[in-house]
Amino acid sequence: MNDLVQIDQSALVALRRKAALNACVTVWKPEPGEILEGVITGSRKVQGPFGDQDQMLVQTPGGSVVAVWLTAWLLGQLRAQAADVGDLLSLIFIGKDQGSRGQAFNRLSVTILKP
Repeated sequence: MNDLVQIDQSALVALRRKAALNACVTVWKPEPGEILEGVITGSRKVQGPFGDQDQMLVQTPGGSVVAVWLTAWLLGQLRAQAADVGDLLSLIFIGKDQGSRGQAFNRLSVTILKP
């Protein structure tokens, strides 16, 4: 009944690596003209200002992990470019803008490069 479960050591190493990355994630809060470049490493669901929201995780060339809020528009851009984990990403924050109905939004440029 209380049999010990065998834990795969390579899986444990991968788990520890993922946990270490998750522990030091910072949320991207860009200024106009700021660029985020790196590799898409995954996503996570977090409690945001509007309830549970998804974030894309990007590992920068310097090794830090940055979370980007996955808005419907950004998710559409990523899908249109068939973005996937492991792809290179460049996000340029152009600035705040206003839609035709008066709603504010962040204007971004999105570029994906397949490895």
